Formats: sequence, C-alpha cells, structure tokens
Amino acid sequence: MHRDSGGRFQVQTVPTLVKPKRLGTYLVEAGLITDAQIKVALNDQAATGMKFGEVLSTRGWVKQQTVEFIMRKVVAPERRAIERKKQKFVEEQRKVAAKPHPGKTSTVVADQARSLTKAKPSSKLEHEPTNSSIKRKDAPISKPLPSVAQEGNDVSWTG
Repeated sequence: MHRDSGGRFQVQTVPTLVKPKRLGTYLVEAGLITDAQIKVALNDQAATGMKFGEVLSTRGWVKQQTVEFIMRKVVAPERRAIERKKQKFVEEQRKVAAKPHPGKTSTVVADQARSLTKAKPSSKLEHEPTNSSIKRKDAPISKPLPSVAQEGNDVSWTG
C-alpha cells in the first residue's frame, strides 16, 4: 500500500497467475472424453512415452486431427496469453521494487518478481510422462493399444 497524491492509501491489486489448462481438461469440457479415460491415457503415456494426444487417438477415443486442432486453436493461444500476463506482471513488480517506498522495504515484492522470473515457462503443450528416463522405443507395452484407421481430413468433434 502507498499513498496517492491526495493522501489516500492505494491498494495494489495482484493478478492471480493461473496455471494453463491441460489438453485433457478441454476434451472433458467438450464432452469428448471422460475423467476415467484421462487416467488410462496418463498411465499409457507413462508406460510408452507417447504424447497424451497420441495415446487418445491411438486408443480411438479422439481423432488426432481433433487433438491437433484444439492444441493449435485453443491450448497454445491460451498458454501464450498466460505467459504474456506473467511477463507483464513480473515487469510491473520490478518497477515497483525499483521505486523507493518511504518507511517500507520492497523486499517482498522484489522476491516475488525474482521467483517468477526463475520459473521456466512451460514450452510443452501436452501432458508429459512423469518419468523422463522412459524412452518411447524402450518402453514395453504390456497391452497393445488398438489401432485407429485414419479417415479424411475433416475434424470430428464427436471423438
């Protein structure tokens, strides 16, 4: 808090930095898959090293074209917008931290700005396996995934 030119206290609002939604969340919201299918796909992903969307399309739950469309038109733009907001917030906090505040230290604000800049932005657009040592070609598949025949280039919203 600081005083404005009229002597009134001004409260600085801090925007909430929201984590971007995951691909599976969008697909559930669209009614294309269920939470149970997400759990199965995440387990398959961890076992095979495949991308989350690849697992869904390999299992035949959602077409690969649908996954790519949602990633390109919904997920990626939202993540870029969140990253821009985060960078804007960090810059604003740096400016606030650089200004001298009479009678108050700005270490809290400076610490917040530093912690945000240390966090690496996520460049991965899909769910990644938790065990990074698993390689796709090395992972045994205990149960083969069903194959999916590729159809035309139309996007199917029904999965």
